[in-house]
Formats: sequence, C-alpha cells, structure tokens
Amino acid sequence: MGGGIYTKAADVGADLIGKVEVGIPEDDPRNPAVVADLVGDNVGDCAGQCADLFESISAEIISAMILGGALAEKAGLDYEYKSGFILFPLLVHTLDLIVSTIGVMFVKTKPGLPSLKPDYGELEDPLEILKRGYYVSLGLAIVGLFYICKTFLYVPTCPGAYLYFFGCSFVGVVVSFLFVIIT
Repeated sequence: MGGGIYTKAADVGADLIGKVEVGIPEDDPRNPAVVADLVGDNVGDCAGQCADLFESISAEIISAMILGGALAEKAGLDYEYKSGFILFPLLVHTLDLIVSTIGVMFVKTKPGLPSLKPDYGELEDPLEILKRGYYVSLGLAIVGLFYICKTFLYVPTCPGAYLYFFGCSFVGVVVSFLFVIIT
C-alpha cells in the first residue's frame, strides 16, 4: 500500500514540476522523474483498477460467508447444514465463472451465406451477438442456482426453504436481465 502511495506521489510531483514549473510535456525524457511518472500512471490506471476489482469481489464473498455463517448459527442449524450457508457465496461465484465461460462460446456470428465468402458470417448487430451469449449464461445460471440452493441451503426443519432462497436468486437474475433489456 505504501509503495503505491509513494509511487503515485512521485507521479503527481513529476507531472507538476515538469509541466507547471519547467514547461515540458508530461512524458518528456528530459524530466528526471518520468520513470516515476510512468510507473505511477500504471499503478493508478491499470494495476490499481484490477486490485480494486479483486478487493471488491473478495470482500463481497467473505462478508456473505460471514453473514451466512451467522444466520445459520442463529437458526440453530447443525454444522453439516451450516457449512452449506458458508460455502454458498463461493459456489455462486464459481457458477459465475463456469456459465460466463460457456456463454462466451456462444458469442459468434452466424455461418456465412453461400453468396458471400464462406469464411465470413452473416452481418448481424454486434449487440445481438453479445446478447446470445448472455441469454445462454442466464439460462445456465438459473439451472445452476436451483441446484446450488437445493443442495447447500437445505434446512431440515423446513425442507422447502431452498425454494425461497432460489426465488431470491431468480429475482436477481431477472433484474439483471431487465437491466440489459431496458438499457
């Protein structure tokens, strides 16, 4: 963390001294701090973006695992059933990776027409091509969520409770679908 802050400080310093006080461009080799400037740009623009993304996802998963464990504890579930509530967020994100990978395989143009060169597909709207993969992912996600809810969110005192959990998941999938359609 400290290295990133120092690098970004050097980046800002190089920009200010080079541009404002000396009047040379930002990435000019005459600026002795140009290396720090470029490293700072990389930290801020590239590496920092991915680190923030990873941190957000991992914080989301860990907090959901803690919440699942606490809820299972309050419900008085045995360890065997409690572990399903703790593992559920990990399984959902694993399902995300699997269904999105399969969905990507459906993002391609239709086969070529006989009058066109056979290597080229039929001209299509790019958004429609992307939606095809998205719809496949949504369908697989719904099936996978049902299986995960039924298997890991089982409550012995209320055997049909997994349907309510699946219902919440299904609403989330439908809302994401609506976001795509509306926008």
